[in-house]
Amino acid sequence: MRALMTTLVLVSMLPCAALLAAEKSDEEKAAMSLYKKGKDHFDAGDWTAASELFAKSITVYTTPYAKIYRAVSLANLSRCTEARIEIDRFPMEMVAEKARDKALDMIGRVKDKCPLVLSSSRGAAAPVAPVPVAPVQAAPVQSAPSTARIEAAPATPRVQQSEPSSVDKSRRKPNGDTRAIVVSPDGKGDFTSLHDAVARAKPGSVIHLADGMHRLVKPLDITIAINLMGDGKGSTSIVGDSEDYVIRFVGKGPFLLHDLSVEHQGGRWARVILVDGGEIDFRGLRVSGGFRDDASKRGGEGLSMQGDTSGTVTGCEFVGNALHGVKLAGTARPTLDGNVSNSNGKGGIVWLEESGGAARANTCASNGQYGMAVLNNAKPGLSGNICSGNRRGGLFLDNQDLEGISNNRCDIYRVR
Repeated sequence: MRALMTTLVLVSMLPCAALLAAEKSDEEKAAMSLYKKGKDHFDAGDWTAASELFAKSITVYTTPYAKIYRAVSLANLSRCTEARIEIDRFPMEMVAEKARDKALDMIGRVKDKCPLVLSSSRGAAAPVAPVPVAPVQAAPVQSAPSTARIEAAPATPRVQQSEPSSVDKSRRKPNGDTRAIVVSPDGKGDFTSLHDAVARAKPGSVIHLADGMHRLVKPLDITIAINLMGDGKGSTSIVGDSEDYVIRFVGKGPFLLHDLSVEHQGGRWARVILVDGGEIDFRGLRVSGGFRDDASKRGGEGLSMQGDTSGTVTGCEFVGNALHGVKLAGTARPTLDGNVSNSNGKGGIVWLEESGGAARANTCASNGQYGMAVLNNAKPGLSGNICSGNRRGGLFLDNQDLEGISNNRCDIYRVR
């Protein structure tokens, strides 16, 4: 039976003028080159290569073009969690007003193909088996507007989305705590700037980040015990484009970071979150955009923990970082429980130096080298983890005598 055909004027939704401005930065030019290569593979139906090139383009310079095409590529690869990341955070403010209805319709259809069930007991959303999304015919960016199409089956009832959150959105203060500091981009809280809120906070303060984008003009350093609480990783985001890191925690802690996303944008080398010792409690996070400077071999990690870091990382996503999703070094020994680390440039989770701790029920898939890697003198306990679709292997072991590995669904590669 012939499927229902829906025509979408994609070029009008993604105005070319933004990328065809007379004056472009080096970052824009590099992103455009990657984007064009991605479209060539997209047109040829090579979804894997297309998604990787679009991801690189987004890392260099974010445009709605690469995000929407990457989402469709990922959906065609049945990588629905990542497809939803792109769609859920699609930059609608960059779309022309007259084209937003079409953009919303397209986003809705991709969500119908990749619905998410309610969060699991570990806090990580699990994708429902997707229905393949029909290809989008990409329109050349440098040419006059033309018509592009998506072929889609009749829309099915959309699943109501829900994410765990430490915050009751009906209140301006989380959980009714009138002592909490509220940061809201719309000016309805105590501060509009997260930097200002942290500067005024005292040890033990609770800072509630209202839903919306909290853009940092410089890296954020946190040195006192503090609680940063969002409205959900699909609603509240912290975004920075500076060199080195977006957020750094230094001190004894405890440092709590719950229910939000942290993203690095642009072409400066950076880790997204850097923890230099202390106790942490990270839950319900999405961490992406770590950028690698290959010449200097700096940056690229989503979450980098070093020193004597301890505590827990639970139900978080580390996706689309240029090097590793999670890196542990020094004597860091946290417990990683029920996290997802997918589509990072090299490793999903990597232990170096004298690091350890435990990793339980984590999923590491579609990473550039290994799902997990244990190097140097690191000795983590690994149990119940799943590795799939990683380019070189599931679990790389540098230590022949490593113990504490059980019930993992990861093929093991040992150095001979």
